[in-house]
This record gives sequence, structure tokens and C-alpha cells, in this order.
Amino acid sequence: MRFRPAALSCVAAAAVLVSACGGGDEQTASDKASGVSVAVAGDQVTIKRTAKSGSGTAGKAGQVSCTDDYAKLAKASELPAPSTDWYAATLITWPDKGKETKATLSHELDGDPDLCIAQASDQSAQVVVYFDKKVETGVKKLQSDQSRAQQAEQGAQTLQAAAQLAVGVVADGKFPAASTIVTALTGQGLVVKTAAARSAIAETGTVYVLTGESSGSEVVLAVKGKDGKVSIATQKPKGSPKITTPR
Repeated sequence: MRFRPAALSCVAAAAVLVSACGGGDEQTASDKASGVSVAVAGDQVTIKRTAKSGSGTAGKAGQVSCTDDYAKLAKASELPAPSTDWYAATLITWPDKGKETKATLSHELDGDPDLCIAQASDQSAQVVVYFDKKVETGVKKLQSDQSRAQQAEQGAQTLQAAAQLAVGVVADGKFPAASTIVTALTGQGLVVKTAAARSAIAETGTVYVLTGESSGSEVVLAVKGKDGKVSIATQKPKGSPKITTPR
């Protein structure tokens, strides 16, 4: 089970280094992990790769899209039309290392870009570039809120998926520390935290690793559904989880 907002489902959000640059109306931001930067000036967009960038294959077809209203994009049920006033896009040719590609967007955005998504057609590069740290934080909060709502809606299914993912980090027949399990499950798109006991479960939809009940021989997970009731999954290093759902 891996959650991604519909409009952003084809990209992988990466750790982002934001840099505001001067130079007229041009706005520039960079994604440190991929070595890809995007500059937007009116309806002109430039995709540039660093000399050490390992993302993408030069010459491949690709696309870049930008929005000045990230909330609308994150909540969209399908990819917006390029003519939408808050969303602009264009096809590009993926640049080589140390090179750049310039293109003309479908139109100029009314405001400064919140984020741009650059991706190669063969999926060898998928980059989200944020132009403001607050926007990055806002997107991640929206993603978290939507993911928790989904997990609350699908309580038993969520626990089933989480328990099986926890089995994937078993080493030498034992579960690792709760923090390692949280990291593994979070990396698969789940919203996960630890709680010492069931009484400490607070957020609806968040999967909790119950540290007071878990051990190397079993891990106990819990999630509060939208009805406020808590479901529990007990998972051994092998086999399927035992799930107890509220009545």
C-alpha cells in the first residue's frame, strides 16, 4: 500500500534544496539529490542538470509542468489541462549532464511558481522541484493528511499491508527496533509513528507501532479508524498477521 496524490502519482518527491535567484522575473530552484534545476521566466522554462547528475538519459522525450497553486494540484483527481490558469506544461528533450534544455510553457502563470515537476518519458528521471520551503512543507502536510484519511478509511487493509512490510525488515528471525520499522513503513508511503501504549494513540489514520507490546518475536501495530475505534495487528516474523477489529 503506497499513497500518492493522484495529480502527483507519476513523480517521486525528493529531498529539495531551494534557492531563490535574482534576475528580473526569473525564479529558480534546484533538487540536490537529482542534480536537476528548473528556472521559470514568464512562459519560458529551463531544465538544467549538473555535471554529476545521474538522473535521466540525454535526448529522451520528457515533460515539465509548473503550478502557482500547489493545493489545487495536490487535490486534483486527474492531471490538469495545460490551459488551466494555475497549471502550465510543455514537452521537453531531456538534457545531458552539465547541459540545459529551454522550452516554452503552454502559458505564463499568474503568480510565481510554487513547484515544477520534470520527468523523462521513460521514467528514468522524476523530479519535484519546490520554489519555497513553505510550499514543500504544505505539500507534505497535504500528502500526510490525505494518506491518514485513506488509512483510517481502510483500517484492516492498512494494518495488513503494514504488518507484511514489517516482516520485510526481519533480520536473523527477529524484528528490529521500533524506529527501524517506522522508517521502513514510512519509506513505503504509510504515515507511521510509535506509541508506548494503546492509550497513547491520538491521530486518526496514523499507524502506530506499540513499543510497549512489541518485541523481537512480534510487532504490534494499531490504527484508529474514522469511527474512533482502534484496530490491532499482531505480526510474527513469519506468516500472516492476526488482526483484531473493533465491533
